[in-house]
Amino acid sequence: MAKSVKINYEKTPKSFRDQVLLLKERNLTIDNEERAERILEYISYNRLSNYWYPLLKEPKQLEIFKDDAKFNTAFRLYQFDSEFRAITFQAIEQIEIALRTQIIYHFSHKYNSGFWFQNHEAFKSYPFYLKLLNKLNTNTEETKQEFIKKYKAKYVQHIPPSWKSFELLTFNSLLSILKNTENFKDLIPISKSIGLNHKLLISWIESFVYVRNICAHHGRLWNIKLTISPTWLRSPRQKWIDRWENEEKNKDTHDKELKIYAIICCIIYCLKFINPYSNYGKDIIWVLEKYKEIDTKHMGFPENWKDQPLWLEVLKSV
Repeated sequence: MAKSVKINYEKTPKSFRDQVLLLKERNLTIDNEERAERILEYISYNRLSNYWYPLLKEPKQLEIFKDDAKFNTAFRLYQFDSEFRAITFQAIEQIEIALRTQIIYHFSHKYNSGFWFQNHEAFKSYPFYLKLLNKLNTNTEETKQEFIKKYKAKYVQHIPPSWKSFELLTFNSLLSILKNTENFKDLIPISKSIGLNHKLLISWIESFVYVRNICAHHGRLWNIKLTISPTWLRSPRQKWIDRWENEEKNKDTHDKELKIYAIICCIIYCLKFINPYSNYGKDIIWVLEKYKEIDTKHMGFPENWKDQPLWLEVLKSV
């Protein structure tokens, strides 16, 4: 296969007005040009291009819009994604806090010490052990959190116990601790607390971290294909689903290419154990009702998703 020839990037900056004119030249209908220009002043052309991409004719590389394409359609999709991202971020936050609590509780009691992380035998990787201590040390030195400053003023040990120091660790750092735990049996009680078999824990948490980071950086979420995906839950302890993808090529398996629907279902499932009063499922229903024009197939929703046991339970409370 012949390599494509690269060329210099020679496009020059365009004013907001010129950006509107360019979109019109490319066949995009703009009902209110002043409003469109105002939107482009605060949401970049490049960011919005993720949302008008589905409105382009084939071949999309020519960047010519379909005859019925409208600027407002793309902007509504952007608004939907923003609201969807916000409620998903908040839901994953609950899972992160619960996981942090479980890690601190389980290992502190196992080793009967809040300083259990200083025992290199707790981890299967000595380099990771050193890296974790360095991270905790740096966090302790650099933080301005009052509860850490208060601790440092009173106690001899430089790094606070895990129930304090681990509050400064990122979700990804918590995931790394789980991956590097010496005894996999330590994952059992932590997994059970969110309704999972310990063999699935890493896969699901990796997926949550991945989606959480997209949300935190305000990336496009609504129709992504998951590059990090969860393993299928075979033995659920609460209401679950029969499948989590709507593409024909995935008809005979649950573990091929997945979209955001799979993560939505995983979050709802875990929150049943963490916070039975969570409104995340209802919030998903609400935002889809608010933006009725959204094609849920692009999010991975199967046609019969509302008939699935997990969703029937959500719909009862709507």
